[in-house]
Amino acid sequence: MVHCIMRLLLYHHMLLHDEYTNTPILLFSVRGPTPDINPESRKQAVSRDLHDAVSFSRLSPYCKLIVPTGLPRLSGSKASRFLNIVDEKPYHCSAVYAAALLSISLPFRMEPVGPTASSSYVSGAMDVNEVVQMLAGQARQNMVQILDVAMPAPSLSGKQNEMTLLENLLPLTPDVAENVEDLQAVEFMTVLGALSEGHRASVSQVRDLVHAAFQHIDTRPVFFHLAVSLCPLPIPLTFPSIFSNLVGQQGELVGSPISESSSRGSLDVHSIPMAARLRSSSAVLPLLQSRLRNLHGLGIQRGAPGAQLLRSWGFEKDELEEMGEMLSKMVVALDSHQISSDSD
Repeated sequence: MVHCIMRLLLYHHMLLHDEYTNTPILLFSVRGPTPDINPESRKQAVSRDLHDAVSFSRLSPYCKLIVPTGLPRLSGSKASRFLNIVDEKPYHCSAVYAAALLSISLPFRMEPVGPTASSSYVSGAMDVNEVVQMLAGQARQNMVQILDVAMPAPSLSGKQNEMTLLENLLPLTPDVAENVEDLQAVEFMTVLGALSEGHRASVSQVRDLVHAAFQHIDTRPVFFHLAVSLCPLPIPLTFPSIFSNLVGQQGELVGSPISESSSRGSLDVHSIPMAARLRSSSAVLPLLQSRLRNLHGLGIQRGAPGAQLLRSWGFEKDELEEMGEMLSKMVVALDSHQISSDSD
């Protein structure tokens, strides 16, 4: 079943790649939470790890940017601080990932304005090609991006002891290193319906406050783009009840529980301010190293426990070695730049 799905995805991406040769493809590779595996079931763990490594390696060549999305356990993660997620419940995790993807792709749907014009509703429109050139067209040519989210986004005028918007942007991409000082990082950020002092902040206020926040962090990205929308993320009636009782009707964060119930849904929370970010950073290096290590250790090396499984999926050794070589190049490119940044 896993093999059939992987082949189907690959086939569709090949068709897209062939039909739109000169069109950049941005791929969000989304996966659900890791199910509980019997510690004695080594076969299940090997199959899962090889699937992650092979699918990533096979899909990457058919896109300009790839964004691995989906934590092994969204519940209990830092990104779900103001959410009440139950990983096993239908639609809980997918609702978060859908909200993040909708938010980060908003600039693609904005109406561009001229260089001398301005809008009081939106700012920072970009198309996919421009985002690809910005994030992957820099010196190190990094195509693997990190997706961060703040859901809901905190008030831009938070109290001194509260986390700022930038501090609340936390990864939905797995295996990401924390506290990495990358002097060559590039960021693409969207902010929807931000609040300030209890009111909806204007587009210009959001721009000014976010730019000011960047001046107070230790390591700033070499370049970043900010897109802003006055409109928050609306919560449809069918949205699962995943908000904690610290989230108000307009998505405002409060200091004490609003209700006795631990979960709040669309009847309680009508909209939320959102922030999302794509980040080109060497912090993604552990993910690449993990995929490479699993491919070699579980599938390619002599006596590898997953060698027979990969053959049953239709992959020959030379094909697997090509995947390993591609992953190695990604690791070396990021690793060498990290060493260069550290030495600077």
